Amino acid sequence: MENRPLHSIDFPRPLVWSLGLLTVAIIFKSFNQLYADYDLWWHIFIGKEILLQTALEPFDIYSFTAFGHPYINHEWLSEIIMAAFYSMGKNAGLIFWRWIMAGVILLLSLNLVKQRAQHDLSRIIVFLLIALVLGPGISFRVQLFSYVFLLLLLNLVYSTRLQRTWPMVFIVTILFIIWANLHGAFVLGLLIYCIYIAERIYFRHLKTRRWTELLAFLVPITATLVNPYGTGLWGFIYDEISNPVSSRYITEWQHFTFAPREIPFFIAASLTWIVYFFSGRKKGIAETAILVLASIMGIMAVRNTPLFVILTLPTMAYHLDGAILRIWGKSTQGKPLSRIPVYGSALMFLSISAFFFAQGLPERWQISIGDDPLPVQSTAFIKANDFKGNLWVPLHFGGYVLFHLYPDIKVSIDGRWTMVYPRDVMKDNMAFAFHGTGGKWKEVLEKYGTEFALVEAKNPAIREMSEDPDWQWVFSETSAGLLVKKDYLRSHRFPLRIPPKKTPSWP
Repeated sequence: MENRPLHSIDFPRPLVWSLGLLTVAIIFKSFNQLYADYDLWWHIFIGKEILLQTALEPFDIYSFTAFGHPYINHEWLSEIIMAAFYSMGKNAGLIFWRWIMAGVILLLSLNLVKQRAQHDLSRIIVFLLIALVLGPGISFRVQLFSYVFLLLLLNLVYSTRLQRTWPMVFIVTILFIIWANLHGAFVLGLLIYCIYIAERIYFRHLKTRRWTELLAFLVPITATLVNPYGTGLWGFIYDEISNPVSSRYITEWQHFTFAPREIPFFIAASLTWIVYFFSGRKKGIAETAILVLASIMGIMAVRNTPLFVILTLPTMAYHLDGAILRIWGKSTQGKPLSRIPVYGSALMFLSISAFFFAQGLPERWQISIGDDPLPVQSTAFIKANDFKGNLWVPLHFGGYVLFHLYPDIKVSIDGRWTMVYPRDVMKDNMAFAFHGTGGKWKEVLEKYGTEFALVEAKNPAIREMSEDPDWQWVFSETSAGLLVKKDYLRSHRFPLRIPPKKTPSWP
């Protein structure tokens, strides 16, 4: 039984098709959530600025804490594309862009899984894991471009097996030229590519053509220098990866902790390792190295969990086939399963599918900010009263404020983070947000010449701020309050206007 090809094994069709429908339903729900990420506002804002100026801004002009600091925008091409879709269709344009990206990701994943897995059941289980782990990552973010390009690279590797060096090098070079201007994760793609090239050299021992293999390494790496910043882009990426402020304060940069949203990754990683050892199939050096790398990445930072599924997709599909063959052969001994458990399971899968399809239908086709607290009323208040100057903001408010209030307002921090802000500025922003008691909050504001500050309700120094003689609260809402320096208020007209209440919505 164990020597039979997997596609010849007679799995119960009701079970396969109902599980397939469940997978489609989960994909539909996961890929169809229209929640705006905090970064969406500044991605669109920067993209529009680039299109308006027809040039990249080499130095920061949007903040007051890093004004004039070099600005290395590793996502500039992605932001242009997103801003173009937004300009053409506003809300509908961005949704359409996201559908295109999600569709390409699914098609590339399907092609890769078809190459590596023989049976429908294996393919369905793999896609179920894709939906559970990758689905939440299919948001309005530039990371989608790297998901697409990683899948493109893996499809190239497994479709040609790198048999012909020069055609592959040419295609991969073009791929990395584009990727290096879309998103910084091209470095991960280079590492994966080099692992496969190294495996090829190890097994083939092509002594007479070592220079060719060396060029296969060097040409794509050199191609990544075709960007507006040259080697400076690599310096930025190193700084981004090694930044201790990110891992301490930013949730998606923190380690795996068994939080509810991280459980799908744990399930996928556990299953992948189990089938890897249990499949009875040959293990390649490259796939083993990538499986180890992807597992470490997923454990080290939550933001990497979707990458785990993409990177291990070929390994997962191939070894799942082998594991199912062994399990099915031993458990059934050639005997068909009883109809009761088969049809009972199928009915259960159909019921769950209906639930996920219903959950995946939004009330209206409109990008939503969900339950994320944003300073919607405070921003309207600042605009209504014509405030101009330096506004201290929490990190996740920066993009929203830039989108709505620039150029009258410059911010203290925003999602561009390592691209523009020195580490001292990052630390000061985090100190204000989390460790501002004992007068530290005031020291930080005065250090940078701040006129007003958006302060979250959970800030530990709020009581001190209320009692300070030099600062005054002028507006508050559920998510934050607006603290203004009294010297600034003395030069401003009164009474201050309270704008009509706004319903939180995109943009």
